[in-house]
Amino acid sequence: MKFIQLFCFLSLLVLFNTKPLQGAEPEAVVDKQGNPLKPGEGYYVFPLWADNGGITLGHTRNKTCPLDVIRNPDAIGTPVYFSASGLDYIPTLTDLTIEIPILGSPCNEPKVWRLLKVGSGFWFVSTGGAAGDLVSKFKIERLAGEHAYEIYSFKFCPSVPGVLCAPVGTFVDTDGTKVMAVGDGIEEPYYVRFQKASTFAQSNNQDLSSV
Repeated sequence: MKFIQLFCFLSLLVLFNTKPLQGAEPEAVVDKQGNPLKPGEGYYVFPLWADNGGITLGHTRNKTCPLDVIRNPDAIGTPVYFSASGLDYIPTLTDLTIEIPILGSPCNEPKVWRLLKVGSGFWFVSTGGAAGDLVSKFKIERLAGEHAYEIYSFKFCPSVPGVLCAPVGTFVDTDGTKVMAVGDGIEEPYYVRFQKASTFAQSNNQDLSSV
């Protein structure tokens, strides 16, 4: 009898002291220095093998507004800002709001990324989106492989069943502008690395001071 009572007591003790298993937190996106990306911080988005050709906003499709997300092959680009609901870091494979705030723009719409249909089965990454809108939910995906820790790509793949899920690549517009796009003909993602804007400016100032 004492054995049975002891067994019951231990069973109850285990029951009330066992915490539910929590899912693993999403992996953090890191910059070129290996530091996690943070909301509220600006980051340059560089192509894989260069420190020029960064992402910025520009006019395409012979239209003034809205501004579309483009690559500028001759410049570092414009700092990009990321946010993820309820998190104090930027995770991979999680719905994100992405913004490129530009002062003095002739276009008044928000500079939040969104998909804008420009043809059958084809979309430009444009602006005028809003946090929480389905067309403004982008993700960052890490390139697989042990030597690809800081290499990423963007994808449009909202966490909603039955919605388009495709990589963000580049499309050359009629005037030669390289536009970030999704859809038919965009088979390869555009691979990038992230550089915190403030540290990039500091390193450039140090280089100039040593000349």
